[in-house]
Amino acid sequence: MAGYGLSNFMSKIGAKDGMSLTTNFDIEFDFLKYAPKDTKNQGARKVPDFADDGIVKMLCDEAQLPNVQSAVAQRSGRYLGEGPVSYPHTRIFTDLSLGFLMDAQMMPLKFFNSWYNHIFGEQERTFDGSLAGAKAVQPFDANRTNRLKYLDEYACCLKIMKTEPDSASPNGRCPVVYLLEKCYPYSIDTVPLAYGSSQIARLTVNFYYSRHTVAYGNQIRNPEYKSSPIETGMTLRDGTIEPSR
Repeated sequence: MAGYGLSNFMSKIGAKDGMSLTTNFDIEFDFLKYAPKDTKNQGARKVPDFADDGIVKMLCDEAQLPNVQSAVAQRSGRYLGEGPVSYPHTRIFTDLSLGFLMDAQMMPLKFFNSWYNHIFGEQERTFDGSLAGAKAVQPFDANRTNRLKYLDEYACCLKIMKTEPDSASPNGRCPVVYLLEKCYPYSIDTVPLAYGSSQIARLTVNFYYSRHTVAYGNQIRNPEYKSSPIETGMTLRDGTIEPSR
């Protein structure tokens, strides 16, 4: 901002629809991307019978846009007196975490446990939802087997969309979207429970993915969306933005 002046700064930022806020984002799990075709019904795709992910996406309150990192090697001796010079040779994609708020039915925990059990072919057990029913539940046989599925049978394409508000909705604009290819949960963190002050229970899930694709959205020009101090009825006076008189 130094050397621009507040008025020039506000004008340039307003031309780009303002500043980006961390509180605007959406996620989506696309299981149809890698699900294998059903040989009995050509064209249909087998999708694991997970819990409804609509409420899960809504309860996601923490996400990250993936980083970019390269593995490097060094070469030296090109010129007399020149030290080692690093150059990139491989792209590295690290893990990523998502945070979720928990509703009374623990839907995010059920969803990701069901997904994780699907990876290892673990059976699932249900009960009537009462405390007495929970006490009566017994574990499966100790000699049960687990058979790992192929990656394409449980991986999804995780989409993390950075959204911004427009005149019609709070997430009407999307300047960038990350598509995490062949993504799956490798770790479900513990959910701490404690007596004392009541707090909303939270869940953190960690994901691996093979690589990501980045798509860039074009700037949407909306005549109803005010993008400058003058258009919003504000005036710059003595370095302070205040309502126009």
